[in-house]
Amino acid sequence: MHRALVKRIQESFSAKIIALVAASVLVTSFVVGLVTVRSTSEFLSKKTREKFPSVLASTESRLRIWYREQLSTLDQLGHGRVLQDNLAAVLTARDSESADSTGITQVRKYYELVQQRFPQFNHLLLLDSEGHLLAQSRGHQPAYIGQLAHEIAEARNQIRISGLIGDPVESGEKVPGVLSVQWLLVPIMDEESVRAWMVGEIGMAAIRGVLADGGLSSGADIYLLDRYGRFVTQPWTAEEDMYGQVAMGVPTRETGHAVVEKRENFRGQVTFTSKVYFEQCGWWIVYEEDYRSAMAPVIQAQRRVWIAVLIIGAIAILVGLRIAQSILRPIRNLSVGAKRINEGLVGVKIEPGPNDEIGMLIETFNEMAQKISLSAAELQYKNSILNTKNDELEVMNVRLEKLSVTDGLTGLFNHRHFWNLLNTELTRVGLYQGDLALILIDLDDFKQVNDHFGHAVGDQLLVAVSRILTETARETDIVARYGGEEFALLLPDTNQAGVEKVSEKLLRSVESLRFKVPETDITIKVTVSIGVSVYHGDRRAFFNKADQALYKSKSAGKNRVHYALHA
Repeated sequence: MHRALVKRIQESFSAKIIALVAASVLVTSFVVGLVTVRSTSEFLSKKTREKFPSVLASTESRLRIWYREQLSTLDQLGHGRVLQDNLAAVLTARDSESADSTGITQVRKYYELVQQRFPQFNHLLLLDSEGHLLAQSRGHQPAYIGQLAHEIAEARNQIRISGLIGDPVESGEKVPGVLSVQWLLVPIMDEESVRAWMVGEIGMAAIRGVLADGGLSSGADIYLLDRYGRFVTQPWTAEEDMYGQVAMGVPTRETGHAVVEKRENFRGQVTFTSKVYFEQCGWWIVYEEDYRSAMAPVIQAQRRVWIAVLIIGAIAILVGLRIAQSILRPIRNLSVGAKRINEGLVGVKIEPGPNDEIGMLIETFNEMAQKISLSAAELQYKNSILNTKNDELEVMNVRLEKLSVTDGLTGLFNHRHFWNLLNTELTRVGLYQGDLALILIDLDDFKQVNDHFGHAVGDQLLVAVSRILTETARETDIVARYGGEEFALLLPDTNQAGVEKVSEKLLRSVESLRFKVPETDITIKVTVSIGVSVYHGDRRAFFNKADQALYKSKSAGKNRVHYALHA
C-alpha cells in the first residue's frame, strides 16, 4: 500500500502538490506546537503561583473584615438603649426569679426585632457573666448552651469567636447537624467587669457566601477545613452534604508563602490546590482549581496553533490550485456548495464534473444537498408547530398560576394564598409600625339555602356576596374566600375607626341585597355575621380574636358586628 501511494504521488501532479502542502503543514505544526506548548506551560505555571496566594490572601482579608463587622454589630446591639435601660432589671429578675418583669419583656421584644433586622445571625442570646440564658431572639433554647458557658470562661472578659459548637473530641467522625454553626461572644462591660454577654449564632452557609464573594472561576472551589481536616463549609462543587466529613490529604500547619500543589480532591479529581491557615478560628482556607480548567489556556493555545496551521495549509493549497486549476476546479465547486449549505441555503446544486471519482463525489453531494433541503423544509414546518404549542403552553401556565392563588368560584384569593399575604402584611407591620385590621365574614343560614334550593343556587349567592365585598373594599385591601361560606378581608394601613366604618358598610350592603332564586319568584334576604380585630403585636391573637368576635356575632343573633380591637 505504501508503494502504491508513492507511485500515485509520483504520477499525479496534483497529488505532489497536496503531498508538499501536507508535509509543510505537518512540519510547521510540530515545530510551532512544541514551542507554544512549552512556553504556555511555563507561563501557566508562573501565573498559577501568582494567582493562588492572591486569592487566598484576599479571601482571608474578607473573612477578617466580615468577622470584625459581625463582632462590631454585636457590640453595638449590646449597647443599644433598650438593652442598657433594662439590663439591670433583667439581672435582678434573674436573681429574684421574677420572670414576668417588664424589663425582661422589653429585652425579649428588643431581641426579636433585632433578629429581623440582622438575618445574618441565626440566633441571638443574652447570657449573664456565668453563661446563664437571660433572653433570646427565638423560642427554643440552643442545644449547646452548656458549651457557651465554657466559651465564656475561656474568653476571660474578651471578645471571642467560638469553634464549631458541638465539635466532637478528636474522633474524626461526622456528627450530622453539629458542624454547621459558630458563636460570636461580645462582653457587655460595666467599667472593668462583665455585666452580660451578647452572643450571636452564625451559620456556616453565611461564611460560605463570604468565601465566594470575590467570584469563582470555572472549575474553582474554595472552602474551610477545621483543625481535624473536616469540612467546615460546604464546597461549591459538591452535590452531597460534606459538613463534618474528612477531606483527603490535609497537611499540617505551615508557615511562609502558600504552596501550590497538584493532588486529588474529595471528588477524586486532579486539582491545583493551595491553602492558608486562618488563625482567628483555627481553620484552613483551601482554594483549588480543576486541573483541566487550569490547563484550559494550554488547550486554547494549541487550538490557535492548529488554526494557524490550517490557514497556512489553505494558502499553500490555493497556490497549488492555481497551478492545477483544471484538476482541482471540481473540488473548488464542492467547497463552494458545502459553504452555501453551511450558511443555510437550500436547493444547492453543483455542475456535474468529469466521469471519475470527483464526478461521483459531486453526484453524491448533489443528492445530499437535496436531502438537506427537504429536511430543512420539514424542520421549519415542525418548528412552526412547536412555536404554536409553546404559545399555548405559556397561556396555560398563566391560567394555572392564577388558579393556584384564587378561588375558582368567586375569583377571590383562596385560603392558602390569604395566609401567605397575611404573614407578609404582619411582617411589614412589624418592620414599619403600620396599622393592620382583619374582618372575618360568615353568611348567616347559608346551609338552609343549599338544603332548600341546591348547591348551584348557593354558589350563585356566594358569587353575589363576593361581588359586594370586592366593591366595598379598597384596591389595597385583600379579599379572600376563607372557607365554604366564610370570607376574610385584610385592611392594611387601617386603624380602629377605619375598620369600624368598613365593617358597618359591609353589613348594610349585604343586608340590602335581595337575591332572587333563578327560575323562581322567590327572593332571599341575605345577612352576614362579622368579627373584627386590629393588630397590636400578637400574630396569633390577631386572627383568633377576629374569629372569636365572629362567633360572638353568630351567638348574639347574627346580622351584626363584634369587635376585638386589642389583638
